[in-house]
Amino acid sequence: MKNIFLVSLLLCAHSLVSGQYVKKIDSVKIKIYIIGVVHSENKFRNTDGLLNILKDIKPDLILAESDTLSGYFKANYSLVEPPNWYKLARKINAGRRMTPEMDVLYKYREVNDSVLIFPFDMKIKNRKIYITSRNKKENKWVSSLNSAFSNNLIPDSILPLHRDYIKYSNWLFEIGLGGYRMMNRTIVTDSVRGMMKLEENYFPKVMNNVYSLSDFKSWYIESNKYWDLRNEVMAKNIITLVEKSASKTVVVLTGFLHKYYLIDLLNSYNSEMKYEIVEYFENESK
Repeated sequence: MKNIFLVSLLLCAHSLVSGQYVKKIDSVKIKIYIIGVVHSENKFRNTDGLLNILKDIKPDLILAESDTLSGYFKANYSLVEPPNWYKLARKINAGRRMTPEMDVLYKYREVNDSVLIFPFDMKIKNRKIYITSRNKKENKWVSSLNSAFSNNLIPDSILPLHRDYIKYSNWLFEIGLGGYRMMNRTIVTDSVRGMMKLEENYFPKVMNNVYSLSDFKSWYIESNKYWDLRNEVMAKNIITLVEKSASKTVVVLTGFLHKYYLIDLLNSYNSEMKYEIVEYFENESK
């Protein structure tokens, strides 16, 4: 379970020294840009914003946080064509929209029809049902933790951890409301990493010390295992797809809570320095 306290619905629709993973951008042949996103749209983060990023980077491979069971990709990993009614609805800005990171795949392909687009996420059966179930469980945890705090059930010995966690959470909530530039700063990636380490320290302690939260222990353990497994599969899929496609410039579109984990894993796999992680907003020529 990797939820952001008080804001799990916004952010999920789910160590290195600060800055050490940003390397000189012309030291290796393959450049991988990981662009953190939130799976919803507002005036600061939308399809047009992502499209401008892709036009600037000019990737020959885009990897989307999706799988071949999602409905967006066929079994052969090719992107599914949207139905005609959706194309019309998109033109007149009517009807239900795709998330920006999925919508932009179609729009960028209109700009560059030679770009390769593949899913890189772990296969998740009934993804929408899984997300709904996960949100429900995380919201129950958040509500119970809030209740424990409101009723002064959290011991003084770990109360500082609780307060630090709230500070982190509220700050990241504000980040999630902003644009792609804001959420992809190195300080944000490092802070998400710090947030997760704080969670790993605090949650087991509060579950062990507050009786009303003890029932969440097994769920927390299983959720952590799933989070680790999913990120490991995602990172390995990125490497496999990059190598098989022989791409030189790669953009990975993923939820910004995954970004720190993917950076850490990709760097750990990169002993031969075949690729580098490039922070787009720190290297853009603006």
